[in-house]
Amino acid sequence: MKFAIFDIDGTIFRSSLVIELCLALVRKKVFPKKALDEIQFEHTAWLNRQGSYEAYINKVVKIYIKHIEGKSFSKVKKVAKQVISAQKDMTYRFTRGLITKFKKQGYVLVAISGSPSYIVEEYAKVVGFDECYGTELWVEKGKFTGRVKNLDPAFKKALVVKKLLNKYNNSDLKNSVAVGDTEGDTAMLKLVGRAIAFNPNMHLAKIARKNNWEVVVERKDVIYSFVSGGFLLLKE
Repeated sequence: MKFAIFDIDGTIFRSSLVIELCLALVRKKVFPKKALDEIQFEHTAWLNRQGSYEAYINKVVKIYIKHIEGKSFSKVKKVAKQVISAQKDMTYRFTRGLITKFKKQGYVLVAISGSPSYIVEEYAKVVGFDECYGTELWVEKGKFTGRVKNLDPAFKKALVVKKLLNKYNNSDLKNSVAVGDTEGDTAMLKLVGRAIAFNPNMHLAKIARKNNWEVVVERKDVIYSFVSGGFLLLKE
């Protein structure tokens, strides 16, 4: 049994599920408008290339957890479904093609994300994943408590892969594939036979070079693949 394991945010989805969810929750007046003001500094710094994307996304997650407390789970999940319905096709060509290819070849498709589990599940259903893992928050009496139920899977993806080995018989990691875009994916990438650093940040790019992993960059309508120091322009 072979796996094709994907990070979602910035790897398949050309944004972040938790970012788009927060924006939608503000538009729907579930979150207060000030939630956007609270992430403005990090967002502007990232847009101006004066700050990192990691700092921006970490601030969004912090604000999300702050404002989700006491909110109705059913209402928030309804907004999440609307986000996926509107933005399900906002994907990268390269990873979209990999998903189609590996699905036809019988791989078990796995999505692992640090975004909330309920929106990850909605996205996974639309894309066609067999397994999905996201960050879970406690819900009591139909409302979010603001407490995180599990550690962010983005930082323990290797443990998720090991769980898959216990779930599926005759697992073959040597012929499995993993795709990620930041150093948080490193432990996961090291477990499989084919590791792909897709649109990597500087940290992952250095790690990929050291481990001789495939690096793929998609810009506009061009896809570049770098392997063993060489360069290949991929066809669509």
